Amino acid sequence: MWEKVKHVVVAILVVLVVLFGVLMFWPEDEKEVKEANKKEEVTENQEEEQEEEETKEQEKESATIDISGMALSENALKFSATSLEGEKVEQSIFADYDLTIVHVWGTFCSPCIAEMGEYAKLYEELPANVNLIGLVCDVEEGSDSNVSSAQNILKNAGANFVNLKTGEGWEEVLDKLQYVPSSFFVDKEGHVVGKVLDGAGIEDTKKRLDKYIKE
Repeated sequence: MWEKVKHVVVAILVVLVVLFGVLMFWPEDEKEVKEANKKEEVTENQEEEQEEEETKEQEKESATIDISGMALSENALKFSATSLEGEKVEQSIFADYDLTIVHVWGTFCSPCIAEMGEYAKLYEELPANVNLIGLVCDVEEGSDSNVSSAQNILKNAGANFVNLKTGEGWEEVLDKLQYVPSSFFVDKEGHVVGKVLDGAGIEDTKKRLDKYIKE
């Protein structure tokens, strides 16, 4: 008799332990389940987006750049600047690319703002050995004035390329400019290639780029 009772008691205790364990790990409500599933979906989407970006970068091919015979500045640009995000940038930014487009613009310039989306698109389509950076003429080193405005313009346009504050080292080129937007091209050593495109829009920049890319 007592043996049967003991077995029943043990069985009941085992069942209670199992139920307690299940209840400990059981979500409090349906909301928690949905939130957990949502977090998993967000993580998966982020991983997929990262993989897509990496694939795009890998698919980019280098272009043959022909700047032979093109006028080069006698002196290479030497500067130490700060990006809008506060990162230090030097002329070594040119070293990894055969050609870099420097786009000069300002937060006060309506045409600059209007075509920023086109520059964002151009940046994504550039060959692997060609780069694009921005130089914001009304955002100066040592000052935060107009930084938030410039960042908002770039964000709204979906522009992901580096944008720099203006300071020492750019005078050789900027002193030649009367208008914005403007553009100029730089080789990997920091020499300005060809003439500065004073007051040039996106189409002028693209045409100049096409002249440098050899089919």
